Amino acid sequence: MKPFLLSMFSALTAFFTTAFLAHAAPISLETDGHPTIGYPKAPVQVVAFLEPKCPDSKKYNNNVFPKIEEEFINTNKIRYTVIPVSFLPNSMTAAIALLCVDFQDANYPNHDLFFKYLNYLYLHQPPEKDNWATIPTLQDFAAHTSRAIRLEQLKECLEKEHYRIQIEKNTAYGNRIMSGHLSTPTIYVDGIKVENTDDTVDYDKLKNAIQSALQAKQDQKK
Repeated sequence: MKPFLLSMFSALTAFFTTAFLAHAAPISLETDGHPTIGYPKAPVQVVAFLEPKCPDSKKYNNNVFPKIEEEFINTNKIRYTVIPVSFLPNSMTAAIALLCVDFQDANYPNHDLFFKYLNYLYLHQPPEKDNWATIPTLQDFAAHTSRAIRLEQLKECLEKEHYRIQIEKNTAYGNRIMSGHLSTPTIYVDGIKVENTDDTVDYDKLKNAIQSALQAKQDQKK
């Protein structure tokens, strides 16, 4: 695409994103207790519903999230929350593992460790058709993620399915707010859903949505 056309396309994308955000009605999302990173007082909240076996969640987390982290999380512009869900065959154990790591010390959730484990899982996610979400595989992922993850404790947590109920609640919640059509990855920026492109999240759309939300917060201060 020629530079002029590219710049025009980017400008139009930003314009229509801003217009959409101005008219879309935000919903109130429950984020308390869910894994969150970023400056606690950041002006904009981004919430991602992700499925551990979903290949589109993998694409998003591997290709889009790192850019969002660098541009908006590390610069204290957004708080970023992940709500793990499970609806694909044999994915429940992987979803539980994420919370086992997050709540390894029940009274002191380690969200940074959760995100390290989540990132490793998506970087090494086998094909969706494979029944890979087993305790040995998830322990192996943990061993390669960080020495801070206690492997025997993780095994016990998975065997007893400590966080199955929470994952089921997350899944039911996502299904409810998406009007019975839960899909992943689904991203909300200050309660407004970012529409996906080709079943996954387009970086430019998400970036424009975040920038529009940041601008709206600035305008409120005037």
